[in-house]
Amino acid sequence: MEFDRHSDPRFDGWRLCRGPANWFTFLCPDSIEVRQTQTVIELRMKEEPSKSLKGRSKTPPSPMSIGAEQPHVLSIVTWWDDTNHDAQRRNSPDLSVLFPQVLSLQPESRLDIPAVNESWSGTSHRLKSACWLARIFGRKSSFEWRLWTVRHEKLMIVATVQSPDRRPLNVEFLQFCEMILSTLELADQPAWPPDVFLKQVIDVARHHFPLLHSSASRGFSVRLGQSEISLSSFYRMYLQQPENFRRIVVPGLTTVVRLQELGPDQLAPSLEQVKERILPILAAEDDPRSDERVQMPWVGGLNVGYVVDEDDSYRYVHQRMIEAWDLSPDDLHDLALSNLRRYSATHPLEVTMVGDDEDPRLLMPVKPDAYNCSRVLDPDFHVQLRELFGPELIIGVPNRDFFVAGKLKDPDLIAQIRKRVNEDFATMHHPLTKRLLVISADGVSEYCGP
Repeated sequence: MEFDRHSDPRFDGWRLCRGPANWFTFLCPDSIEVRQTQTVIELRMKEEPSKSLKGRSKTPPSPMSIGAEQPHVLSIVTWWDDTNHDAQRRNSPDLSVLFPQVLSLQPESRLDIPAVNESWSGTSHRLKSACWLARIFGRKSSFEWRLWTVRHEKLMIVATVQSPDRRPLNVEFLQFCEMILSTLELADQPAWPPDVFLKQVIDVARHHFPLLHSSASRGFSVRLGQSEISLSSFYRMYLQQPENFRRIVVPGLTTVVRLQELGPDQLAPSLEQVKERILPILAAEDDPRSDERVQMPWVGGLNVGYVVDEDDSYRYVHQRMIEAWDLSPDDLHDLALSNLRRYSATHPLEVTMVGDDEDPRLLMPVKPDAYNCSRVLDPDFHVQLRELFGPELIIGVPNRDFFVAGKLKDPDLIAQIRKRVNEDFATMHHPLTKRLLVISADGVSEYCGP
């Protein structure tokens, strides 16, 4: 679950929560425990004394203790209904599936949100125990429940809460749930879930490259001709810009097709042809696409890989290439680092600085670049950063195109850096690591602080 702050003064002390695939957001208090597994979100009240909820007010109150026997939980489940015809879609799920053996049922007031929604309350029997003695002598237990359903585009959102056995639902807790659900804001254009995204990519590939075989491949990837393409980075970019699906996918597919059309001399060029275009690039050590790439372990869960720069793209250096070049991994690294320094000289880094010239606190690149984080490999770049921030500084490299560096002796600043790194690692393409690093006179090491 992702959290952020918001600007609504009516909900001071509440945080902004983002649902799966950025489908929706809602507000909830800091004192609420929020858990998410795939498309299921649970909001559980923490057991701590607080004020009672006496209807809605301009400033939402703190949640109250619900009772020790069984805490109330608001569950929110979301799924993508890919039914082709609107008439075949139901505004609500089948109640007999959610709550078997319904004893009573009645409609409730709808949520005041700009989306089709319904609300129902009811009482149901618990399903019988599998034990035959319990079925004979046991007393049937019943419970109360409340259901909210929201329909938006092809999204179905279902929120439910149940009472403990043979106890009524807490009225104050119900009001609190309604307050949370009334803050729902749904994406104007909901992003496709991964399985639908995969199908759409295959459709685009078949449309643009009809002579090449396109199909789903292992994991979250597609096979286009002789190449297997992981869709993880494309999907991360798409989640941030669902309206730009084709602009994100088509250039990547085109690059793969262009590489397939290269002849043997181009696919395995001589060292003289490419030696000035070999650059280092960081990669996550658990990257499933590493295959035969030449990589060296680094720090913070990262590896150093090597690529041949092609202006608008790059291709990785593979083991068979350095064997043909008669080049050791260490020699390859030295060559790539030398090229990186020349690249940095011709592509000076534009940065945003927080603080002033006398007391700089934070530094971030202005423009994304495939080699922004590669600069962290260069000891000459370390010297420049240490001149700004002192003998030691902290740095985060959440994705290939972005880093954030700042003073090490500032706990509040480190907390801000960690928050930014976590957000970018979760949402941006080409993710690297959430771990923070320290640059000092000894080089780069992993940050071990809180």
